[in-house]
Amino acid sequence: MALSNGPPALWTEQLIQHAALPWAAAHQHPFVQALADHTLPRDRFTYFIGQDAVYLLDFSRVLAMGAAKSDVRSDERLFLRHADTVHAVEAALHQDLGPRLGLSAETLAATVPGPVTVAYQDHLVRAAWTEPLAVLVAALLPCYVLYQEVARAMAPRAREPGVYEYREWIDTYAGDEYGQAVAEMTTLANRLGTTLDPTVAARAARAHWRSVRYEWLFWEQAWTKGADFAATRLGPEPALSPP
Repeated sequence: MALSNGPPALWTEQLIQHAALPWAAAHQHPFVQALADHTLPRDRFTYFIGQDAVYLLDFSRVLAMGAAKSDVRSDERLFLRHADTVHAVEAALHQDLGPRLGLSAETLAATVPGPVTVAYQDHLVRAAWTEPLAVLVAALLPCYVLYQEVARAMAPRAREPGVYEYREWIDTYAGDEYGQAVAEMTTLANRLGTTLDPTVAARAARAHWRSVRYEWLFWEQAWTKGADFAATRLGPEPALSPP
């Protein structure tokens, strides 16, 4: 699909339209559906939280790199605030959920990233190091917008009477504070989208599509609890002794 720059408010919509198939697939993934209807096995959610904690370490660093790439001081401050939010708000969520799921701070710190986690982190770090700011923002957007959409779709059922142990996760991403962060990053993307030449616009669309695909794969990795089919043929990664 060819992308035009279009009016500023339309660029993020164009990106989502370009990634429509993986975007819809992410919404419909069995992990997401089970999370929504309260049937997600605890061990799969626990695996997801561990991998998410590992992923967010690099996500916050990538946001800080976005600040370094920004020519506008207000954009620089936005990236730094968002990087701090990852540490403060989402880290607090993991620290609260972790013990209830049997994940101590030490366990989370020692979590080995799964293949999808590594690939997604590498994709974002590469965009941060080698691409213009607009391409990096396009690569970051799915993590912002998709989580908000998924959580807001789940929120009404999560707030029904009764105890639902995943409610806190859903409320975090469906809430106003996270919604403000999504709105800020979307506004930035729409502004940057008005200045792109066709070559950079195409690279941004490709980076965005790949991030959406990695979001689906991240759900899949959690759904299978990190089943690594290569490991069944090649063996697991050997443990390393301390130097």
